Amino acid sequence: MASRLDWLRTCKLSQLGTIARAIGTNSSGTRRVLIPQIQHSLSPLEENDSPTANGVSKSRPKKRKHGYNILSIDMGIRNLAYCHLTLPHTWLLPSSPPPEKKQQPAEPVIPALTSWARIDVSRTSPIRLSTTTTITDPLPVRKESFQPPLYARYAHNFITTSILPLNPTHILIERQRFRSMGGTAVQEWTLRVNMFESMLYATLHTLQQQGRWKGEVVPMDPSKVSRFWVNGEELVEGKGRERDKGEKTKKRKMGIAREIVRKGEEVKVEGMAREVVEQVAGVEGVKERNKAENGVGKFDDLADCLLQGLAWVKWEENKRWVWEKGTDVLDHWKPRVSKEAPPD
Repeated sequence: MASRLDWLRTCKLSQLGTIARAIGTNSSGTRRVLIPQIQHSLSPLEENDSPTANGVSKSRPKKRKHGYNILSIDMGIRNLAYCHLTLPHTWLLPSSPPPEKKQQPAEPVIPALTSWARIDVSRTSPIRLSTTTTITDPLPVRKESFQPPLYARYAHNFITTSILPLNPTHILIERQRFRSMGGTAVQEWTLRVNMFESMLYATLHTLQQQGRWKGEVVPMDPSKVSRFWVNGEELVEGKGRERDKGEKTKKRKMGIAREIVRKGEEVKVEGMAREVVEQVAGVEGVKERNKAENGVGKFDDLADCLLQGLAWVKWEENKRWVWEKGTDVLDHWKPRVSKEAPPD
């Protein structure tokens, strides 16, 4: 049976790699490996595919009544960062008007950044002001414990006081690795963050099964996010230790995040996020910038959660473009250029 994606078999390996990076799937391997991976990533669109009046298939995502609330989490315990992005219910719907309608195509939809924060989950506990209002308050300083029962409490408190009030439709959680910066040892702190990550998944799954939350949890590979925003050459720029290369990538991503919120072309800053943006985006000079970033905590964590959320948004948009436009995307997406959606 013919498929709308049969044209992938005519693509070169470099073209398949470009498409794979653009939609957030693995981009390494042979053509025999990449083609099924891309097809699998686009399979939800095929399930929603429906013929139009002229017999041409058009991907039509399910209509949403209340839009998208996307919560992106950069994992940590003392330095957990998250941001809240919102999009209207018309996001991902076909943007080109039918031929019989003469109106101009709608302007591109960009997400709104409404909340952007970094917290220490081991130093906060919920305080209920009323039946509908909850805030967090620092716990008194005490000897730090890493027992599983306490981490289960941290996970429950974070989800019920910081996540659920935002009513997220999608929660993006940074995948944790056992090793970082090319090191051979598995650090104890890494194991603790991994344990906390697992507890977040377990708590969210429990809430789903109980019917208390109906959203979707999306694991996010940090290496794919980095490759999406930073060209491969820049990721491995220069010789030296893996830690040195990682620091260069971290600084590059912080610069990208700063420019995004400063220009306002890829995200609109609203609500409580304005205060953070004003501290990190409105200053000039290296010393002043570092001082401002220190004022809001570790800015690299804030940058990571923002770029992670925006990467997922662009991946979903790019999937729709690949499905609808087919080989036309190849004329627009040159190798290593994947952040920009093709024009109508």
